Amino acid sequence: MIRLLVILLAVVAGSPLSAAETNRQFHLPALYHVGYWVRDITKSRAFYKDYLGYDEPYVLNRTNGVLQMAVIKVNERQVILLFPDATRIQPNGDNLDHLGLETDNIAAAREHLLAHGVHVGAVGRGRIGDLLLGVKDPDGHAFELTQFMPEGQLLQHQGTNLAPGRVSSHLRSATIAVTNLAASLHFYVDILGFKKIEGDAGKPGGAVRLQITDGTDYLDLMPYERKPDAAAARAVPDFSLEVADASKTAELLTVRAKALGFDPPAPVIMAADGRRQTSCVDPDGTRVVLKEESRRQSRAVTQ
Repeated sequence: MIRLLVILLAVVAGSPLSAAETNRQFHLPALYHVGYWVRDITKSRAFYKDYLGYDEPYVLNRTNGVLQMAVIKVNERQVILLFPDATRIQPNGDNLDHLGLETDNIAAAREHLLAHGVHVGAVGRGRIGDLLLGVKDPDGHAFELTQFMPEGQLLQHQGTNLAPGRVSSHLRSATIAVTNLAASLHFYVDILGFKKIEGDAGKPGGAVRLQITDGTDYLDLMPYERKPDAAAARAVPDFSLEVADASKTAELLTVRAKALGFDPPAPVIMAADGRRQTSCVDPDGTRVVLKEESRRQSRAVTQ
């Protein structure tokens, strides 16, 4: 009774509650998707489907029949979204539209965010059938929390479009730029319950790695100073896919690059976190990091 009174008083007073101070009635098990604006959907499809080897189970069209979103299937519960509209890409090349997180109780997630002073709208049903909740972090990065529904496209396509030639079956991470690291850590760690783990850069000013609350996927928060100069460096440099063997992946992509006319992947290197990786760059400049699995953070992924 005393603990409940303390929590209620904190809400009334407007004091922020940490994730540890509340009994969360929802889980955030995984990164569901990354979504990017693209200049040329034909080139982007060739990169993600022919070069990286993925399939496209369905699309979303606007009411006038024009393509709004192409869906690239990584595994049964993870996708990459491509939005064809060059006008939405920033002068410095930033083309991130939003990120997606999976949840099992979207109504409880909304109440939790409201209790912590985060502005969110109502839960809605997306046009592909799932329940969605939009939220923005302190830097304005848009997120969707998604609760999958039986009638939704993702569950309707279970067991299909799992291309055998895809380079990876696990979307592991995404990098986002932050101008106020303290505010971002409060949002992701104190409110959403992400866990701070060793950054990939391992040095001051490098990325801060946050493991998703109830899973092993992660976000890298990259400190960034916004500048008016249109030629400033990209603020959203990459996302990563997990592979079993970086060298074999690089060899495969080198062969495909030659056949398709894409640039070959980067040489295999040892990253600061002790995992080997290679990488490639999509037609809009987004770096796709192909990194070997970490034994310390490994998990089973539905194929």
